[in-house]
Amino acid sequence: MRRQSSIFADPAEPTDTAEPTDAASRRFLSSYRDLMDVPGFWRLAAIGMASKLPPGMVGLSLLLLVGQDHAYGTAGLAVSALAVGQGVTAPLRGRLIDRHAPRPVLLGCLAAYLTTTLVLVLAVRGGGSVPFVLALAAAMGASAPPVAVMMRSVWHRSTDTGTLATAMALDSSMMGTALITGPVIAGWLSLSVSPVVPFAVVAVLTAAAVGLLVNSPGPLPCTARNGHWLGPLASAPLRRLLAADALFVMAVTAVDVVLPIHARACHAAGFTGLYLGALSVGSVLGSLALGTVPKLLSRGPKVSVLLCVFATGTGALTAATGMSPLAVLVVCPLAGLVIGCTFATLRTTGGDLAPEGRVTETMSWLSSLDMVGGAVGAAVFAHIAAAEGSRTALLLVPAVALLAAAIGWNTRTRQP
Repeated sequence: MRRQSSIFADPAEPTDTAEPTDAASRRFLSSYRDLMDVPGFWRLAAIGMASKLPPGMVGLSLLLLVGQDHAYGTAGLAVSALAVGQGVTAPLRGRLIDRHAPRPVLLGCLAAYLTTTLVLVLAVRGGGSVPFVLALAAAMGASAPPVAVMMRSVWHRSTDTGTLATAMALDSSMMGTALITGPVIAGWLSLSVSPVVPFAVVAVLTAAAVGLLVNSPGPLPCTARNGHWLGPLASAPLRRLLAADALFVMAVTAVDVVLPIHARACHAAGFTGLYLGALSVGSVLGSLALGTVPKLLSRGPKVSVLLCVFATGTGALTAATGMSPLAVLVVCPLAGLVIGCTFATLRTTGGDLAPEGRVTETMSWLSSLDMVGGAVGAAVFAHIAAAEGSRTALLLVPAVALLAAAIGWNTRTRQP
């Protein structure tokens, strides 16, 4: 604790000149220390990380599992079915969490998820038909316990205005880290051990996350049985926020898709992994940095400000494509710097604008719009890059980001 000077101190005594420097360094990380003082912080952080690794692992794991016994086109369809099943049902699972006791909903989803995963693995290894495998992949996505989404509502409930922004920044950095490490772990286990092992790891992590959450001390988020049948969609500001979120993810996915195409066109395919890794590292570091200064964007349209910064970064990335592959690599972390921050701010704003007792459903809608934006961005910008060139495709990314900024301009967050 910071020492207080005494009014009875002897003026002749030497003063402690190290304290201001020490206090300045402490203030820099005070937001994270305040967050760590939240009751149950380490348990919540562990649940958050355990809930985010499985989504980062399961897509590649499914691709490699199905691709071993079927064509890779079928494997790609299985991954798409998984995403569709998860995205279409996410708002429904979120509404079930908000309207009923979270414990039976989470445990019911877990039982269905584990059963479906086991049947899917057995069906693939046993030579099951393609329609059956695709149906099981969709069911697996539809039954996934929404722990990662629910954690955002738990953070909203567990923190105050002084620590919420830092908690959302931490949550976003965890997701970025999981998206980097999850595929690495899944790929290594699938190729070095067995294609089945990643599913065992995913099952254990998912069960652990659910078990820790439902047995956490204190009540889980309260339920809301009444309200408009449209739920969060009845709110005009939330509809604008959802549209801005979808466009933002569309722009981010466009960068992820176009950069490998550009690297291949420049005969620098070896840079592909470095480009995407640098973007992700920049995103994680940006999230952690913003978490140290949660009041930096406490006033004004923070979502739109961050989207404008992202548009500037992607513009610089487009300019770098006219120089060299190394120049693109140098700019990638800068272009990715606000990606995680923007995701965190979108979630913070969504929680602030959510109807009473509908935070989990609101976060589920944001997750669903993430998938929609990602699917559209991948399809549209891959086509543009193939038809008009990767540089032309990248030139359109800032326009998408600025459109998202314009749509989200009137959304607001609670003031600290």
